[in-house]
Amino acid sequence: MTSHYYQPLPPIAPYGVTPSFTRLMLVFAGSGSDPLVCSLTVVDIENTLPYEALSYVWGRDLACRPLWCDGGLLQIRPNLDTALRFLRLPSHARRLWVDAICIDQGNVDERTRQVQYMRLVYKYAARTIVWLGLKSPGIDEVFRLAQVIAEIKDADRESNGAVSQPAKVHLPELDIITEIFEANTEAVHRLTDFFNRDYFVRIWCVQEVVVSRWCVAKCEDLEIDFMVLLSTIINVNMRRTSMFAGRPLEFWNMIYMLKQPGRSNLPRVSGHAVEGSVGSLENLLIGTRDFLATDARDKIFSLLGISDEGLMPVLALSKVMHADRNSLSARFLHHAQRGLTSVAQRVNNLGPGIDLARNQALKADYNQGVVEVYRAFTRFMMRKSPRMLDILSHVQHLDNPLSDSYPSWVPKWFQPRSASLIGGIGCFLAGLCDGHFPYFALLHDSPLSGKSIRPDILSLDGYQIDRVKSVSQLMNIGVLEELPIEASWDHLVGTPFSTSFHTYRNGEMLQMAFCKSLAAGCLGAALHQGFQLSHSHPNSNHRTHFTRQSHSDAAAYVMSRLDPSAFSYPGALASLREAASSGSLSGYVRAVQAFSYNRKVYLTQNGFLGIGPSLMNEGDEICVLFGGRVPFALRRMPDHHVLIGETYIYDEDIMWGKLTEAVRFRNQLPIVTFEIR
Repeated sequence: MTSHYYQPLPPIAPYGVTPSFTRLMLVFAGSGSDPLVCSLTVVDIENTLPYEALSYVWGRDLACRPLWCDGGLLQIRPNLDTALRFLRLPSHARRLWVDAICIDQGNVDERTRQVQYMRLVYKYAARTIVWLGLKSPGIDEVFRLAQVIAEIKDADRESNGAVSQPAKVHLPELDIITEIFEANTEAVHRLTDFFNRDYFVRIWCVQEVVVSRWCVAKCEDLEIDFMVLLSTIINVNMRRTSMFAGRPLEFWNMIYMLKQPGRSNLPRVSGHAVEGSVGSLENLLIGTRDFLATDARDKIFSLLGISDEGLMPVLALSKVMHADRNSLSARFLHHAQRGLTSVAQRVNNLGPGIDLARNQALKADYNQGVVEVYRAFTRFMMRKSPRMLDILSHVQHLDNPLSDSYPSWVPKWFQPRSASLIGGIGCFLAGLCDGHFPYFALLHDSPLSGKSIRPDILSLDGYQIDRVKSVSQLMNIGVLEELPIEASWDHLVGTPFSTSFHTYRNGEMLQMAFCKSLAAGCLGAALHQGFQLSHSHPNSNHRTHFTRQSHSDAAAYVMSRLDPSAFSYPGALASLREAASSGSLSGYVRAVQAFSYNRKVYLTQNGFLGIGPSLMNEGDEICVLFGGRVPFALRRMPDHHVLIGETYIYDEDIMWGKLTEAVRFRNQLPIVTFEIR
């Protein structure tokens, strides 16, 4: 029995542009248990006959089944075997592109070359078939329910015209869909369960859908427009009860909204739109953190073809922060970036191996190990313009950071998120000077091109604020569970929450400072009001509003827990009542659930309160790193530090850069070069 031999792809030409060569498979006619037979043909994917691309998951079952290809035997996984048996036609052949067959998976160099064309494969396909596996009981009802919901949404969109905010759900539409859900509880349960299929958490599937012109979902012989299925996600996600259970579906909902007619001109948080991009690399990494990949390197590689920096590498050299993206300087920079991109493309066309302006970290290379890929990418994200440390907020250790070969400052993208981000979503300016954005990260041994002399060591400047005196137990908060606020208070403060009176460093009632810390200050208030502070320049008016709202929300909670009959401070009580009158208790609860989940509350030696990572211990140092939006918890070792994770500390001057300004301009605290491993 002869194994299949892959015909090599045409070599890369020494001069000029080499066509995007790949293979297409011709699946021969058959039915039932007939053997699967196909033939492979090398084509230029941008100039070939119409074909369909398959988007699917390889599956967890590693057992292999035979596929006869050009007289030789290929072994394929059961999920693909099943898909091809339902896709092949009974009377004539079908042209398909399938990654496991059209790419020689045993040839690392070919995989590296082919991943550069992946975007083009799905872009030029006549349609993409999203294979979602075998039927489950009631799947017909699920598809019918999805079709009804999609039709309601289409009718609502037509009656309301173009919608400027695609995430908004109109009340009439929501009422109708709610009634339908209540009348079809069994179908809704099956629809919810349907989205638990592996496809919806596989990272490569994202790019395949984003770049495709038309996607059709298929379960055996059932077909439905894939966007029709995605249209139900926002309603299904409202029924989720665990903290991060719906995060992959939130990302799919965003894709659904972006692919709706008339959505292409919507403003984006990442600035001027890059053609074909869904957003910045960091935003995509946030959205896909809970997605899975067979190869951990693909958590990054799969996003290069749909991200700003991946499609326009010059952004890594020229991106700056503007308070007003419509300003003359912002528009000038945008046109300059377009011009530089055009020049780079002309130079790149001169020959192979030329990729002007593209950092090595933005090249998919399967010859590099996972640690090497993640490490280089993290350093690139800090060193690229405008040199911010937002990427460090993604470090969320699940176990001892010294237990493996990864430097402690490198996010492990293959691990799911364990807590909500505080600093990686555009809020706070701890390591910058308030309003003065030229002050970026001060990195050492981090060249924009080339390699670091000590690749495992992150050397950068900042200053130490304080040292952790005590920490609470881990805040494991379920969506429907009681907040363990008083238990954490008892652990750190040791006096009754409902009757004691202490003051914080700023003279505020300690219970208020404690509660505002758990909600990450103004960030919690912004969350429950459905607002996201600007990624580039937090507006001072918004900041003032949400700071006041966070005070009122915390007051509402404190008032609900105080014992007025035993609390002998009438002045404080009156002030609390007034603040609580405009507060939202439910909003406060949601904020604490979002930002304190899987974190610890801490108290420092000098009396600062804050929330930190799950592995925070007594003795850890709270430090500000220049270019970081939030302080970080570092653990001192004999000759270096270990990064434990991001923190929020309840102090306006620290969180908004006033202290950094004093350090940089008035030497209020000594500047330290931290060596982090």
